[in-house]
Amino acid sequence: MELDKILDEMEGIILEASRIPLMDKIMVDEGELTMVMDKLRAAVPLEVKRAHDLLEEQKNIITNSRAEADRIVEQAKAEGNRLVELAKAEAERLVRNEEVVKMAEEKANSIIENTQQYDRDMRSAADAYAEKLHRESMQYASDVFSYLEENLHKTLQAVHDNGNALRGNDNDNQDK
Repeated sequence: MELDKILDEMEGIILEASRIPLMDKIMVDEGELTMVMDKLRAAVPLEVKRAHDLLEEQKNIITNSRAEADRIVEQAKAEGNRLVELAKAEAERLVRNEEVVKMAEEKANSIIENTQQYDRDMRSAADAYAEKLHRESMQYASDVFSYLEENLHKTLQAVHDNGNALRGNDNDNQDK
């Protein structure tokens, strides 16, 4: 990630900084550190946008999955209705034979029952898939924001520590 590169660069500046003799302090080139901080400020909104774009993509996947499930359910219903109509036509043709009519009605009811079960199963599977994608998207977004928050805290602490070190150095020089 771009943030890692920027933080590595900031760490490099700190590690390569000149040490103040007899003190546990360093001197950092202000221009160099300011340039890295500007890069960091520019990169954070990009990472947030990437996370947002990923969430939008996940929403589109969920929407498309539900639309596909609805389409499949509609096809199954249409096929079920077609089969029911075929069964009814067959039953009417065989009206003279009571046993055949009874069997046709049972077959039609079975087809309707199977179609309804298929409809329930498809909706359940689509809802479970959509819920899974939603949970994964939310977890990813949470992870990205936690990562950003942690790195920003570390960076701010490093800047604060270096600022205190520099101010402490100025106070030591003024006391002399």
